This record gives sequence, C-alpha cells and structure tokens, in this order.
Amino acid sequence: MIKFFRKIRKRLLTENKFSKYLLYAIGEIVLVVIGILIALQINTWNENRKGAIKEQQILHQLKEDYSLNLLQLEQKIEHRNRIINAGNKILHYIDAPETVTSDSLTAQLSIFIGSPTFKPIQNNLISSGDILLIKNKQLNRLLTSWPSDVILIQGIENIWSTTMVWETVIPLLTDIEMMRESSYVWWNDEQNLQWILEEKSDSPFQKPIIKSTLKTREILEDKRVEGIATMAVSVNHASNLQSRTIHKRIREILDLINQEIIKK
Repeated sequence: MIKFFRKIRKRLLTENKFSKYLLYAIGEIVLVVIGILIALQINTWNENRKGAIKEQQILHQLKEDYSLNLLQLEQKIEHRNRIINAGNKILHYIDAPETVTSDSLTAQLSIFIGSPTFKPIQNNLISSGDILLIKNKQLNRLLTSWPSDVILIQGIENIWSTTMVWETVIPLLTDIEMMRESSYVWWNDEQNLQWILEEKSDSPFQKPIIKSTLKTREILEDKRVEGIATMAVSVNHASNLQSRTIHKRIREILDLINQEIIKK
C-alpha cells in the first residue's frame, strides 16, 4: 500500500502536475488523520470497556463487603442494647435494692465486660484511584465519605470500650471481688459469646466456689456502680444513634450498588 502511494506521488511529480500532487498530498494527510482518529476511538472504546468490566467487579465486591458490614453493625447495635438494658436494670436495683439477688446483680454486671466495636471491611478504593471507576456520582460520594463516617462512630465507641471497660469496669469488679464471678458468668452466657465467636466454646473458667464477701446492698451503695451503669446507658445509646445513621448509609450504598450492577 505504501509503495502504491509512493508510485503515485512520483508519477505526479515527474509529469509536473503540482496542483494534482498537492491535492493528492492533502488527501493522503486526511486519510492518515482519519486513520489516527479511528485508532484513538477504538483505543478509547477498548479502555472504556475494560473500565466497565473492572467497575462491575468492584461493585460485586462492594456489595459483598457492605452486606457483611451491615450484618456486623446490626450485631453491634443488638449487643449495645443488651448493655443498655443491663445498665437500666442496675439503676433499678439501686432504687430498689431489697428486690435484688446476688446472682442477678452478678449477671448484669458481667454484661459490662463486653465492648462492642464496629470494625467494617476496609478497601483501598480511594488510595488506589479505583473510586474514579464508579460512575454513579451519588454512590461515589457515599463511598468517599464512608471512612469519616466510620471514624465518627468508632470515636464514640472507644469511650465505652477503652475508657469505661478497661479503666473503670474491670477495676471496680476487681475491687468488689467480683471479677472472677463476672468473668465466669460472661463466658457461660451464649449471648455474649455470639459477638466474638462463630461457634460455641467451652468456658475457660471453673465455677467459683467462694463468692464475693460483700453483700448486694453494699455493692449497690458504691457510687462507682451507679456511675458505670449510667455511662453504660448513655454512651451505648449514643453509639447506637450514630450506628442507625450508618445503618441507613449502608442501605443507601447497597441500593445504589444494586442499581449499577448489570444483570446477566
């Protein structure tokens, strides 16, 4: 093909047909430009096709990840509700101590050992730049703001899991000689184990023979007990309020993902 065009150019120059040669040269340039544009268009189409395929792969993975995040979040909300209920029961015990047994008090105090924290599956969409492949602007925006949403709820959760449980609850249970009893009860309560284990597990503790020497009324009169119960209700309720906001956000994300996934 190149030799063919070269022969034409040579013949036109030899015959001194410059005007025809000029028109031919312009036509050849136009053909080259058209060829380049077609090649660019094909390349663009091919890149868009690859991007669309990768976007679908990302969407399917996101659907799986956020479905698991939703399930975990619902479990954390349920766990916090249990702590809130325990806190309210203890506050009721403080108001009516004559109705309380040692075992019931131990059962409620043991629930405070739990520290539900939301730890969603993380992805590298933003750092890798793959977030740009998500064409739906609303979905893109929600995915971009997701890390800050998680940081907000984890900040509230840490007030209970770090400040309260490790710095207040455990020292209190140790001081009133109920740490061993409470730990035994906690590990033998299937509702507690479901938050951290996928299957049943034997308790690592033997049943205590000697119980706390303090009487129930003495424990309830300890101002630290009232303070911990109050904070258990307040902090975990605040965490659940934020969790419900995130729960709604995950639902929005999943709805948009389902809209963007191409049905085969």
